[in-house]
Amino acid sequence: MIFKRNEGFRFAFGEPLHASFVILIDGKPQNLEKTQYPCEIQDVSPRGMKMFSNVEIGEDTTKLVQLEIHFILDVTKIRAVGEIVWSKKVIDGFQYGLIFDKQPIVEELIVSELKGRRKKELQRSKTS
Repeated sequence: MIFKRNEGFRFAFGEPLHASFVILIDGKPQNLEKTQYPCEIQDVSPRGMKMFSNVEIGEDTTKLVQLEIHFILDVTKIRAVGEIVWSKKVIDGFQYGLIFDKQPIVEELIVSELKGRRKKELQRSKTS
């Protein structure tokens, strides 16, 4: 069996993880107040995530639209900037697929935090 070590993995949450985001247009906050919108992370990998929000984020073909996501997987607050690569209208809102491009520190932090989270989950299941 051949393993692709560079291939990413996805960690799906049984219950979505609460987070928040700021909309960036060409790298700058959409508004001066830097409004944070709530969202839920459905799955995450070191290089991206799938999230749900009630906020519709319109496409702009002339400008780069990104989201600055703030979330905690285990103990450390993570701030990642993701480009929207797909969106899908669902019953109560919208799903978005984000890619984190060229953020090695974020990638390492996500892997480390997921390991810590999983270790705690396993310890809890052993004591139950």
